[in-house]
Amino acid sequence: MSTRPSVMVVDDEEELANLYRIFLERSGFNSVSFTDPLSAFEHYRQNYDKYSLVITDWKMPNLDGIQLAKKIREYNDTVNILLITAFCTDESFKDEVYREAFISDVIEKPFKFKELGPRITELCISKVQ
Repeated sequence: MSTRPSVMVVDDEEELANLYRIFLERSGFNSVSFTDPLSAFEHYRQNYDKYSLVITDWKMPNLDGIQLAKKIREYNDTVNILLITAFCTDESFKDEVYREAFISDVIEKPFKFKELGPRITELCISKVQ
């Protein structure tokens, strides 16, 4: 039985989704990635107790990362959710939909993977308060 934390990655850019997944696996996590947020949500709905962390891009077609996080909260209110965005503004985080999604952390693009690793580890070992 694996004791490695599991992380789900959702990014509509296939190359980035794969890059995050590979980085996570090499960093000692179990990981699965999706490019379609609707498919990711369906998978999560069926496996809601499996993941320690969900990493999602904000801007995606059909369902953005905040909407996805809000839907995930219907099934699991303690999983940590890391939002990745290139469109960060202070006003965005005052929006009611954002607050309802209970985003655990936000990282702005561009970033370095050496910055991402410690944040992922911290989020995987903590629970949403």
